[in-house]
Amino acid sequence: MHGWQRRSVLTAMTGGAAALGLAACGGTSGGGQGSGKGTVVFRIWDETQQPGYEKSAAAFHKKNPDITVKVEQLPYPQYWSKLTTEVAAGKGPDIFWNTVSYFPELVTQGVLVDLTDLVKRDSVDTSAFYPQVVESYKYRSKLYGMPADFGVTGMVYNADLFKAAGLPHPGQLTWAPDGSGTLLALARKLTVDRHGKHPDEAGFDPKHVEQWGFCAENHNQTQYLNWIPQNGGTFMDKPFGKFTFDESKAVQALQWQSDLINKWHVAFPPSAGAALDLFNRGQVAMYPCVNAILPFIVPKVKFTVGVTNLPSGPKGAANNVNGLSFAMAKTGKNQKAAWEVVKWFASAESQHIMGSGGYVWPALKSEGQSYLDYWKGKGQDFAPFQQAATGPTTLLPETPVWNACETTIDNTFQPMFQGSKPVPPTARSLVSKLNQQIATK
Repeated sequence: MHGWQRRSVLTAMTGGAAALGLAACGGTSGGGQGSGKGTVVFRIWDETQQPGYEKSAAAFHKKNPDITVKVEQLPYPQYWSKLTTEVAAGKGPDIFWNTVSYFPELVTQGVLVDLTDLVKRDSVDTSAFYPQVVESYKYRSKLYGMPADFGVTGMVYNADLFKAAGLPHPGQLTWAPDGSGTLLALARKLTVDRHGKHPDEAGFDPKHVEQWGFCAENHNQTQYLNWIPQNGGTFMDKPFGKFTFDESKAVQALQWQSDLINKWHVAFPPSAGAALDLFNRGQVAMYPCVNAILPFIVPKVKFTVGVTNLPSGPKGAANNVNGLSFAMAKTGKNQKAAWEVVKWFASAESQHIMGSGGYVWPALKSEGQSYLDYWKGKGQDFAPFQQAATGPTTLLPETPVWNACETTIDNTFQPMFQGSKPVPPTARSLVSKLNQQIATK
């Protein structure tokens, strides 16, 4: 499972997830309204955010002394397996982080509390949040999660490599399936083999590249989920719909991504290693990434990091965005108190704590600047991510079988991007297989 924003950077780097299998769990009974007092358990997986949420929980407790919030952190691989087991037994946390990838399965299996009436009763203004996050947690016009944070795809670059090559920092780069546009030409200048030759020079050795100009890794959110709509294609026809990346415009975008690796040799093949590691070692000049990964780059590298927009395709810009939500489990024993905590975490005061501490980009639009200000104080201007968020955006795929499908997609695309499988027939056969899986769900 690749990096949906803020599941954790570990997941974004390593991938890997299994479907919850809740259909066999036998229901989600066992919850209750509770007294509105006592302890509320809030479960997360990212240890880097835990201090921020503990600060927020302490501020909430000061205002609401009858309610104590316990912030419980589990490593990501254990997070979902434990939740599944607990829900099946009528147990589990009162509040937990939910992702766009797990939401369809959880909501269709009846695990989540419908927040629609609570939001209306307490006059919570959902229009104050980034709309993409709000819409991602709706099912049949009902809301099943309050927006927690916001993630958008942009691009970081190694400014030292640009300086060494005598090149200006990249602005808005462009691409097209045939290789035209400004991206490929720039990536060629920044790709160097062991003899110092570039891909457009005689004698270039693609098997012994020491520095790549671009990253075209097998990653959905930061790669082809952007390139496909930028070329006028679609990955799915609609939320809870069917896969469509076998259509011509989508196939062209996938072919272009493969060509960056296997035809033009400006991006590393999957066998070269993990993208984040290669960038942090100074072997990749330009690296599309989600803003959540920035804390795992900026403090760790010895070179100057620049930030810019993703390249734009024939149809212009289209950036993939998403965010986590605060979900309430039907198995929660104290839903009355849990809702008060969820409202707090979604409030301006709490989201300011998280944003101004650099823990997360808040989902509340008015607090986005607090996150940018934190990083500006660290010498990093992340404004291009904000610009992308307010421009044309696309949402992540939503289907109850996504986790199983994503594993299949990753495994099938890996040899395709390695160059051992042709793109068009691979896309056609995979879409057919995935849509059959949806039809039998």
